[in-house]
Amino acid sequence: MKQFIFLYPIPEYINHAIENYGRFEEGGIEAYRQRSMHILNQCIEVRYRQQGFGITYAIFDGHTISDVIELQPLDRIIEVGMEYRTHTTPQPEGSYRYPDPDYILDQMGEMKLIRISGFHMWDCVEKLARRAYERGLDTLVDEDLTEFFTHCLTDENFRVDTYPTYNPREGDDSASERWLNHFLDARKDKPWLW
Repeated sequence: MKQFIFLYPIPEYINHAIENYGRFEEGGIEAYRQRSMHILNQCIEVRYRQQGFGITYAIFDGHTISDVIELQPLDRIIEVGMEYRTHTTPQPEGSYRYPDPDYILDQMGEMKLIRISGFHMWDCVEKLARRAYERGLDTLVDEDLTEFFTHCLTDENFRVDTYPTYNPREGDDSASERWLNHFLDARKDKPWLW
């Protein structure tokens, strides 16, 4: 079975992204909320639901999912075995606690292929992707649907129906070459990234 999971589409994370980018949008934050979240839901629908993926939204225990997510009858919401406050409270040594990736993956049931998105790309998403890959799953992070989503919307080539939509090899100037090298360097030893 094919599964798509979105980590933590909770009001705190979604609203933060909308408010940060919406203040620059013509029409303001509310116009940006409507436009961007419509496109986010379209991406999930077309890239995953219509392609036969089970859709799962992972939230912190006792938390609510953001009202911008358009839930469908077969979609699942799972709790991750940790409260938001526990996750966001620094430990004495300055680190943070994270949900157990195995606990999350075990709740998703039998699968061979997983696509992962959500908050935050180099943190929670990375931890879950690494563990899914270690468990032998065909794993790919949909970077378009992480905190980079709001930036992706500024790309005139962005498409809701396909991932990846970004091609780091486009461009022929030295800045593009530096960006490509940075892009590829960040993916060393991470086969779950495109």
